[in-house]
Amino acid sequence: MALPLDPHLVQLYLIAAIVLVLAPGPDSLLVLSRSITDGRDAGVVATIGITVGNLVHSTLAAAGISALIAASPALFDLLRYAGGAYLGWIGARALWSALSAARAARADRGASAIASESAPASRVFLQALLTNLLNPKVILFYLAFVPQFVAPELGHVAAQTFVLGAILAGLGCAYLLGVSALSAGAARKVLASARVKAVLDGVAGVLFLGFALRLLLTDRRIA
Repeated sequence: MALPLDPHLVQLYLIAAIVLVLAPGPDSLLVLSRSITDGRDAGVVATIGITVGNLVHSTLAAAGISALIAASPALFDLLRYAGGAYLGWIGARALWSALSAARAARADRGASAIASESAPASRVFLQALLTNLLNPKVILFYLAFVPQFVAPELGHVAAQTFVLGAILAGLGCAYLLGVSALSAGAARKVLASARVKAVLDGVAGVLFLGFALRLLLTDRRIA
């Protein structure tokens, strides 16, 4: 059974989706930081968590639930505050890690990096999933971007919405897997210095706090 999609719109959608996937955001930063800190496997697990989150958003958009959330000031603000607080917590933890690494580097004259214990895969997956699901900007994105490439005259609007969202999730997954592989490979040399690790954690912490502030300032405009 052929999918009810307009081939011309799909071509345009793929071009636009690839450009959007390459834009930096909390998801790509999380995969990057996890891959550098905990290795390639952690980056892959984070990518899976984010991809599952995107598929959930696709399902919610297709079912019309995302539209209800965006239209409700109370629900949208609740999600916005929760997402901002969660990103802020991730940023604060990264800054604390940077401070600890900097102290150890001063004490050890930066001779070697701190031996840190890798986070469990379940924690990495949950962190990535929540980072994606608690971001109302993703809901607004699926409501504003995906419907532009739906062809109502072909029918099955919900199915078209889900399939287009799933395509975006797949493209994002492929890109994040590449980020994980490249960053984890480079990390072996980069993390040889505790000072370098402190700088990387500090930068990640500041960026996550910036994403948190940006999220808290998000409104419900979808057009």
